[in-house]
Amino acid sequence: MKLLGLGAQVLRLKTGGQSRSAKTCPPEVRQPLPCCPKKRFWTFKRVICFSTLTFGAGVYTGIYVSQNYEVPRVDDPQKLMQRFNEKLKELMDQTKNK
Repeated sequence: MKLLGLGAQVLRLKTGGQSRSAKTCPPEVRQPLPCCPKKRFWTFKRVICFSTLTFGAGVYTGIYVSQNYEVPRVDDPQKLMQRFNEKLKELMDQTKNK
């Protein structure tokens, strides 16, 4: 319905607000076209700025925690994958036994 109303407004503006029976009817009042939709809030620049701030806060928090608390070192990715595969095999064996 809004689309039909918009089409009628455009036709009125093109014809100067007069219809075919302009001689018998008073001239119609021109209505302005509806406003453009609002711009999106998350534009490219805002996304980049927000991502950079979030990344910076994470790095700062990580440095602070590693300096002020005893945090154990993380294993190599190869060792982590081996441990993950072992756990996965254990879970698969447990589900097969049930």
